[in-house]
Amino acid sequence: MEIAFDLNVKEDGVYLYINRTTDKTFTRADVMTLIDSYAVRELDEHAVDEALRSSVPVVEVKISSDINIMQVNESAFIEPNPDRMEAHITFAPPVNNGNILTRTEIEDMLKGVGIVPDQALINAALRDKKYNRKILIAKGTEPQKGKDGFLQFHFDRSNIKPKPKIMEDGTVNFKQLGMFRLTNKGDVLVTVIPEKPGIAGVDIYGNEKLPDKSRPAAPIPRGKGTVLSTDGLHLIAETSGQLLLQGGKINISPHLEITANVDNSTGNVDFNGQVTIRGNVVSGFTVRAVGNIEVFGVCEGSKLVSTEGNIILGSGVQGAGKAEIYAAQDVTAKFIEGSKVTAGGNISSDSIMKSDVKCDGSVTLTGKNGLLVGGTCVAGDRLVAQTIGSPMGTLTEIEVGGSPKEMLKQKELIAEFNKIMAEYDKCDKAVTTLTLLKQKNQLPNDKKAILVKMINMKMVYRDKIAKVQEEIDMVTRSLAVSAGTVTVGKIIRPGVRITIGNAQITIRDELSNCRLRNNGEKIIIVPNL
Repeated sequence: MEIAFDLNVKEDGVYLYINRTTDKTFTRADVMTLIDSYAVRELDEHAVDEALRSSVPVVEVKISSDINIMQVNESAFIEPNPDRMEAHITFAPPVNNGNILTRTEIEDMLKGVGIVPDQALINAALRDKKYNRKILIAKGTEPQKGKDGFLQFHFDRSNIKPKPKIMEDGTVNFKQLGMFRLTNKGDVLVTVIPEKPGIAGVDIYGNEKLPDKSRPAAPIPRGKGTVLSTDGLHLIAETSGQLLLQGGKINISPHLEITANVDNSTGNVDFNGQVTIRGNVVSGFTVRAVGNIEVFGVCEGSKLVSTEGNIILGSGVQGAGKAEIYAAQDVTAKFIEGSKVTAGGNISSDSIMKSDVKCDGSVTLTGKNGLLVGGTCVAGDRLVAQTIGSPMGTLTEIEVGGSPKEMLKQKELIAEFNKIMAEYDKCDKAVTTLTLLKQKNQLPNDKKAILVKMINMKMVYRDKIAKVQEEIDMVTRSLAVSAGTVTVGKIIRPGVRITIGNAQITIRDELSNCRLRNNGEKIIIVPNL
């Protein structure tokens, strides 16, 4: 607190100090009362009046040459702030060798007004004491604000806009747009971050000062296809599929439906559920799904892959030699042309033209045409068609009986057998040459170790040959006893080559309404009853 007026005793006398910069008002009577309280002798009242009339903001005027005035002890005034979090002390100097306030007296002053003494601040006030200036003497502790709870989303909630993927080499792939939010079963979608309460503070009077209450997180927006963790702090995907934000809820749909074409507007589709496409799949684009893929429009020179389900092509596939269709189960198409089709189950269509199709089950061509012409057709079980081949004698190759996987395995085993035999022949020639040199005592010492090594390698290759040959025989026997059949309702034309198990036939003359099977020795043709 600033003092408006006071007396200061110096070596040459007593001085009146006046400070008009404060907001305190005073009169001549107030000043004279102070002077009388100190019993100032030889008072120069004229000097007092001059000081009172002066317009200078701060003035100090000598009013007596006699310094023998009444002794006044050091005093202090304590002023708390309105918010009760701080208090200041203002010291007034002693006069005429008055006593200095002690630490205990200051503590008693604080306690007298209910303030809890702070020893560190008392030490600082005594150390840095300045008269007639405010000094911090007490300070409370502000409460520490807590943290509000919130929901942490583990996916991008912003609106998805098509964005081409930048490849490692810096090129831009405009087919990889990332149009759909995908999630897998067990993925954590949302985590609740609980609120953290604040820490209470205390004012200078020792009263607790509570922080503002922290707000809890918003409720988890649980929707279909999601489940809460046992502690209620995590939202987890209950199924794999497309993640959707609908009506403020998080839903997971195992079914992705595209109402238009798969083209530059959608980019490639890679989905961990079922996919339905209402339009076409344009050339150059890929649709990959774990579940079924159903296309209502036409598939052009595109690629479709279902790793666990079926593929249904309502308007067929016009592949132009570029289309690739892979299904873990069945493929059903209105027609298949210029395409490569592989199925773990069956293939059904009205017509298959100039295509390479393979399946572990049956290939069935029914409907108006029931036509198979050109390309290759491999079926693990049987082929059923109305017409096979064309009047132009187009080469059409058919293999039935025995899984395509077994046929592929047979080819791989034969290739492995031939490779091992070639290595065996090299070893055998080396052993023969080195053995002749040894018999003539012409084998250098450094070649003797090579001879031993080659003999050992020859034995290893012999064992490998026997093992692979045994596997080839097993697969060959399995294919030989295959019960695969080819059934034709109307006609088989010349140019068709049919393999059933270990037997093969090339059709030279037209055959009608017949069934072909392997009787264990050759392919026979019987009426289709």
